[in-house]
Amino acid sequence: MPRRRHRYHRSSSLPLLLIGFLFILIVYFSYHLIFDSYRLEHSIARNILTRGMPVVGEQEAHSPGWAYTYRSIIYLLTDFDLGNPKTLLESSIPLLASIEKKQVWAERPFFFVPELTFAPDPISPHQSEYNTRVLSQEPAVLIYHTHSSEMYLGRQAAADNYRNSHYVFSSNIDSKITGIMEVGNHLAEALRRQGIEVIHETRIHDWPSLTSSYMNSERTVRELLNKYQTINIVFDVHRDAKIPEPIVIINGQRVAKVLIVVGTAQDIPQSHPNWQQNLQFAQGFFRLGEQMYPGLMRPMQVRRDARYNQHLHENSIVIEIGSVENTIEEALLAAELVANIAAQLL
Repeated sequence: MPRRRHRYHRSSSLPLLLIGFLFILIVYFSYHLIFDSYRLEHSIARNILTRGMPVVGEQEAHSPGWAYTYRSIIYLLTDFDLGNPKTLLESSIPLLASIEKKQVWAERPFFFVPELTFAPDPISPHQSEYNTRVLSQEPAVLIYHTHSSEMYLGRQAAADNYRNSHYVFSSNIDSKITGIMEVGNHLAEALRRQGIEVIHETRIHDWPSLTSSYMNSERTVRELLNKYQTINIVFDVHRDAKIPEPIVIINGQRVAKVLIVVGTAQDIPQSHPNWQQNLQFAQGFFRLGEQMYPGLMRPMQVRRDARYNQHLHENSIVIEIGSVENTIEEALLAAELVANIAAQLL
């Protein structure tokens, strides 16, 4: 009898394995049906989940005030978004999360691929007050975007519809390439063409809202600086808005103007004891930019009420390449010139 009972359990395990396998297949294909292939905007899953989890529906119904702040805090602490049912599935089934996050920049379309078209020859190294260094294969520049959603609309488009000035991400792994990401990628490519290794981080930081964007990007920058000890310059690349004259003509080309912003945190509780080093680097960048490309640089801004993650690296600056009123082409050309300036500082 014991032997028969043992054989019975062995034979009965096969149907259980088949049922488990079928269940995994159903979940996998349902996931892609809802979230990927047919782009249903999470509506089916969202409706189902809001019946079982009222807080999801309630926070969607309110204006993006306290609800989005609460949502951002929860996401920052747990990587779980109350308004995105995708994170429910990913937290329960890790396999799904790993599948989705395999996407990398190389798989994304690159819409604007102009060559380094006209960029005026940079001044020779001996004309600069800065010393050059031997370039290596280790990353020397980090480029990231605290406001990953920023777009370029052109003057008329911006005047008619500022609502499109920020792309609305569907999740923190949305594969959309925004205008600011395009400019960051072009800046990185322009530096690589000069033999400078670059990390261009396209992680989304201003989702689900702008509220926690600097907290999210600080976490990213800390991680990358710990991983890559050779980084010498950190650019948080943004674009500005509502600039009266956002264009300068250089060699007959319309180029977006560039602004450097430094935060000293002197009027806020946040600690930033070495802000003078950031300011010194920013001033040097500004002077060299004006020397190489007169009119490219807008007057530098120094903010006492912010630090913009610049406490993490002495050569960290916010650099606003153009404005929402610029076209993407004007901003891409400005990125080429920024790359030439940065190359002289390395």
